[in-house]
Amino acid sequence: MLCVCASARADTLELLGPSSAVTPEGFPVAVVRKDASGVPVPLVGTPTLTVDGAELREGPAQPPLRTFIVVPRPGARDVQVRARVDGLEAQARFVLGPPATDVKLGLEPAAPVKGRDKEAVLTVSLLRPDGTADDSGAPPVVRVSTGRVEGMERVAPGTYRARYVLPDTRHPEVAILVAFSAWPSPQSVHGAYGRVLVPLAASVNLPGTTEPDASISIDIAGESFGPVTAGPDGRFRLPIVVPPGHRFGQGRVVDRAGNARRENIDLKLPPTDGLACVFQPQRLPADGVSQARLLCATSDPLGKPVEDAKVTAQARRGVLRGPSRAAGGMLEWLYTAPRTLGDDERIEAAWPQRGAGSREVLSLQLVQGPVAELAMSVSEALVHRGAQARVSVRARDALGRARPGATLSLEAREGGFTPAVESAPGDFASAWQPPVAGGAEQVTLSARAWGPVGSEPARIAVWPRGGVLYAGVSDLAGLPVPSQPLRLDGHELTTGLDGTVALGALSPGTHLVAHGLWTGLVRTVHVLGGEGLAYPLDMPLVPEAVSQQVRVAPEVPVNVRLRGEGARVTYWLEDSRGHVLEGRAVHVALSDGTREGEEVREGRTSFTVRSTRPVSVSVADVATGVTALIEVRP
Repeated sequence: MLCVCASARADTLELLGPSSAVTPEGFPVAVVRKDASGVPVPLVGTPTLTVDGAELREGPAQPPLRTFIVVPRPGARDVQVRARVDGLEAQARFVLGPPATDVKLGLEPAAPVKGRDKEAVLTVSLLRPDGTADDSGAPPVVRVSTGRVEGMERVAPGTYRARYVLPDTRHPEVAILVAFSAWPSPQSVHGAYGRVLVPLAASVNLPGTTEPDASISIDIAGESFGPVTAGPDGRFRLPIVVPPGHRFGQGRVVDRAGNARRENIDLKLPPTDGLACVFQPQRLPADGVSQARLLCATSDPLGKPVEDAKVTAQARRGVLRGPSRAAGGMLEWLYTAPRTLGDDERIEAAWPQRGAGSREVLSLQLVQGPVAELAMSVSEALVHRGAQARVSVRARDALGRARPGATLSLEAREGGFTPAVESAPGDFASAWQPPVAGGAEQVTLSARAWGPVGSEPARIAVWPRGGVLYAGVSDLAGLPVPSQPLRLDGHELTTGLDGTVALGALSPGTHLVAHGLWTGLVRTVHVLGGEGLAYPLDMPLVPEAVSQQVRVAPEVPVNVRLRGEGARVTYWLEDSRGHVLEGRAVHVALSDGTREGEEVREGRTSFTVRSTRPVSVSVADVATGVTALIEVRP
């Protein structure tokens, strides 16, 4: 980003935005006014913004900044933004990624022959517009219409090599290889793509019968094979190489008397696949907005691209928009994930005019987002030493759905927790027990939850908490990715088990948080002034901890429990471990009215209070005097 600020007066105007290549779906910018000391001050008036190569939308409020979202127009390679307010001006230029605009595929040998070659070396090169290599994208994903690709590895910056293993079939056909290199991360919908059409000829011995001792030859696609001489029984085998798309050959038979005749020979070639598609990414959150890209390449039987191919594509659950014509005769669709969870997605692409074999089936994993909301409850506000309290934690995603499989961390300054158990999807249960002796009279119990964890980095988020900036790495679904290398202004950091790391209190200025492996995955953070103002900021990758305070009382030999449900009262006695005690003498007293319908089940006694006014019910353990009291309103 190139930023130019006016300095005609003490105050200056600045445009804040990314300092690295930006993605085509949009990026945030902010307008800030600073006084002579460089401190942000409120804007006087409404700034006027003009953009070239993009559309402009209002961003979230963050006083004293005015924020906007810049959405580049299709095909734009850079965006110019200009801001003006109260006689001050600023402008900035933003370059769009991906840096690589072309993917070149090549085979060695360039035209492998079935029956002679088993495999070929595939080279994939990622190139910038000027033809130089680009190394900022992910390793290419290659899809083939026939055969398979194995052992993709990086051999030089922007250059990858793999083995293309020819199919086991013996008939000639065209192999379509489609490659997509995602940028700026392995899960991005953006990137560069390319394809190559490879005619696979077949080397075979053509069997047949004719007149005894006749001479046989055949012309196929302008090339002659033979002659060979038939045996006394008229049988022969003629070695030929059949290129794809040529169903007939022109045969020439010369008998022993020198008479020659010509005839068409049907090579009886089966239909071949003329369609290959690649789907990127292959894992999306079921959030109703995330997108993937479907690219398809076509070939006629001779190995030529078909510009007007009528390829259809349909999704079982999400929405496909397209096709649009892409460079190199390819077809492109944009897929939008559904909002509801369920079975994984199935994408079917077909080219009916080319035959039943020209069909692709691709799968997409639809995943749930991470924990975004936490709630915590403790069964007892007062816990006696030697006893324990049940702790319940409820985890939900950003759409309010139960989030199973999350990692839960329970903490307290003293005492201990039992291992948490996920009793139902997104619902966790544990128990906390205070120290038997000593310790505080009031303890805070807290719970954190995150994930489940992801595996492939797709985004870097930055957010404040407690006056400190944090960064986190997540996959496309927002699931935190642990143990990821980051660089903060060149200094190395590593995310923890929850995918986050503290950046500390950063000094005013522009800071870069970059992924240590994926060079295109960068987050620019502008720190303004000494009051913690920073831009842009994200939602926390891991929700804040929830907590609840409990009071701690001395150990008692017995606990008296009372529960009221309308006019019905239930009481029982427990030891310090929460086990029900049976057979102990108790004294029950009512301040008014009578008790009726008494019954005992599993050490718990229930009765109904009959009264026209509120009644205080007390239950006391005769041996220790421990008493519980409840008010009943019939």
